[in-house]
Amino acid sequence: MLRSLLLVLPSTLILALVGFAVMIPVTWILRDVRPLYAVARMVVRVILRLAGVRIDVRGPDPWLAPQPCIYVANHTSNVDPPAVFPYLPRVVIMGKAVVFRWPLLGHALKLAEFIPVERNEPESRRQALEAGVQRLRKGLSLLIFPEGTRSPDGRLLPFRPGPFTMALETHVPIVPITVIGTRDIMSKGKLGIRPGRVRLVFHPPISTAGLTPADRDTLMQQVRDAIGSAL
Repeated sequence: MLRSLLLVLPSTLILALVGFAVMIPVTWILRDVRPLYAVARMVVRVILRLAGVRIDVRGPDPWLAPQPCIYVANHTSNVDPPAVFPYLPRVVIMGKAVVFRWPLLGHALKLAEFIPVERNEPESRRQALEAGVQRLRKGLSLLIFPEGTRSPDGRLLPFRPGPFTMALETHVPIVPITVIGTRDIMSKGKLGIRPGRVRLVFHPPISTAGLTPADRDTLMQQVRDAIGSAL
C-alpha cells in the first residue's frame, strides 16, 4: 500500500495528465486517434514497470489475428485491462460509466471510442451492445471481460452472452486470452499493487463463420474451455 501511495499513484496521475493533456489537442488537430493510443500504451507500460509488474506473453501474436475481432479474457483484478491493453492492436474497451466522467481521462476514452456501461442497468447494457456492434462494423476490435466482474478466487465465473451475441451478429472471430497472476498483484477489494509477474496466454482465433444465434452457447463454451485450459 505504501509503495502504491508514494510511487505508483503519483506517477500514474502525472503521466496520465501530461500525456493526455498533450495528445488530446493533437488528436483534435490530426483527426486521428492513433497518436493518443500510442501514448496511452507507453504510459501504461511505464506505470506497470514502476509498480514492479512484469509481463510474460505466450501464444500466437494477437496483432496477427483477423481484424476486426473480439478479444475475450478472464477477469480477477483491476490490473487485467492495463496488463492486456499494451499488447493488442487498437481496441475498444467497455468500461464502467463512472470512469468516463473523470476529467481529461473520460474525454480521452470518448475520443478512443471506448464504450461506457452501467452494469446494473439493462438499458445501458443494451446500448453498450449496440455500440459494440457499431464499432465492429466500423472495423474496430473489442476487448471484453465476459464474466462482467472480477472473480474473487481466480476461478472462472459464468460468462455473460453479450460478446458472443455481437460476434455472431457481425461474424467476427473471437480471440481468447488467459490472464494469470494479476490476482496476486491486486486482488478484488484491495487498493495496493504488489510487484509480481503476469502471464498473458493468447489462444488461436475461434471463427464464427457460418454460425447462427442458435450456436451461441456452444461458442461460449468453446471460448471458456480455451481460457480455462491455461489456468
